[in-house]
Amino acid sequence: MARDHVCWIYRDDAELHEAGIAFLAGGLARGERLVVVGERAIEGLRGEVPALGDVDALVLAGTLRTLTLTEAYVAAGGFSAEGQREFYDAATRQALADGYTGLRVLADVSDLAGDPVHHDELVGWEHVADHFMANGPGMSAMCTYRADLPVAALADVAAVHPQVHGPAGTAPFRLFFDGRRLVLAGEVDTVGAERLTRALSASPTHAGAHALDMAELQFADVAACRVIAAWARAVVEDGGQVQLWNAPALLRRTWRLLGLDEWAGVSFAAAA
Repeated sequence: MARDHVCWIYRDDAELHEAGIAFLAGGLARGERLVVVGERAIEGLRGEVPALGDVDALVLAGTLRTLTLTEAYVAAGGFSAEGQREFYDAATRQALADGYTGLRVLADVSDLAGDPVHHDELVGWEHVADHFMANGPGMSAMCTYRADLPVAALADVAAVHPQVHGPAGTAPFRLFFDGRRLVLAGEVDTVGAERLTRALSASPTHAGAHALDMAELQFADVAACRVIAAWARAVVEDGGQVQLWNAPALLRRTWRLLGLDEWAGVSFAAAA
């Protein structure tokens, strides 16, 4: 569907190409412009690709664009969450101006996830990208990662996608956007608390109301409550307001026992 943001963890190139081509074909059927980023993903376009038809013709028509990771960096002025957002915002708006219904991106960014220099910035960008896709002019993306990357690296990137395809347990929790509200789903324990801290710190901030919906949160321990409270306090100190929607009874009880009611300055709401 439009504005999907999928994390796909693949075992081998054959799986990457099969899933990637199916994703691109869905965009083509919707009248979207296609962008393929990363050498492994581009390799899937070689030879005959029945699901897409004449790939060379798509490139000549401007319907399909390919970028290596290096080319993508140059086009965005270097790799940063802000630079990437500006690049894809401009690309999406140009696609719409050219008569397409949106922009669909297939990106294999495995090399960034496995690179300590770029890993944290990548995770931040994935979260910002999710906000952009949920609220922007019309972009969807499938972000693909090799299954042989370190488990912690895969968990970091999977945690900031609304949809994850990969080994069971890869993403114990997910933090993603549904419109302007944040959704926290799954289970967050002491091990995942640091990962949640990093994800929340990348969330776009503004002076208005911030809603964190926890209807799909199955478990949050003391460490998780403290992380959420620290994020909420920072938002309030920056001039915003925070509402915690559909908080589980256990979380609310823990919240009171820890004395976070006054310290964090949030309000609870029973329904989204």
